[in-house]
Amino acid sequence: MAEQTTFELHGLIHYMGRLRETSARGMRAALADAPKCRFGMLERLHYAIRVHGSDGVIGVSELARVARKPLPAVSRGLRLLEQDGMAVRETDPDDRRKTLVRITPAGQEALRGCEAALNDYFARVMARIDPERLAQMMELRNVLMDALEVETAATLEAAGTKGESNHGKDL
Repeated sequence: MAEQTTFELHGLIHYMGRLRETSARGMRAALADAPKCRFGMLERLHYAIRVHGSDGVIGVSELARVARKPLPAVSRGLRLLEQDGMAVRETDPDDRRKTLVRITPAGQEALRGCEAALNDYFARVMARIDPERLAQMMELRNVLMDALEVETAATLEAAGTKGESNHGKDL
C-alpha cells in the first residue's frame, strides 16, 4: 500500500509541475503580442491595491508584507514597472515617511490588454475539453486547493511557524 501511495504522490507532484510549466509557457506565448507590461508583477500589484490598498494606492511596505517578499525585492520590481511607465511611487501626503504606489493609466491599459490575451488563450484551452468533462472539472476545481490550504495551515500550525519553512525551497 505504501508503494502505491508513493507512486501516486510522485505522479501528483509531476502533474502539478507539468501543469505549472505548460500553463506558464502557454501564457508567455499568449502574451507575446500583448503590450509589454511585466504581467505577473503588474497583476500582483493590481490585486494588492484592490484587496489591501485604498483610493487606488498601497504603501510599499504594505505591498511587501502582503506579497511576503523582502522590501528590496519589491522595490526592484516597482523600479522595473516605473521604468516601463506602468506604476509610479509617490510620497504619502498624510505621512511623508511612507511611499505609496499606484498603477498608471498606461499600466491599467496594458493590464487590460494582457488580461484579454490570457482570457482568449484560456477560452481556447477550455474549448478543447469535452463539455461534460469541463462541467465536472469546474465543479471539482477547488477540491484539491481547499484540501491543500487546510492541510498547509494545519502543518504550519503544528510546526509552530507563521510562514513557509526554508526546507523544500527548490520546489
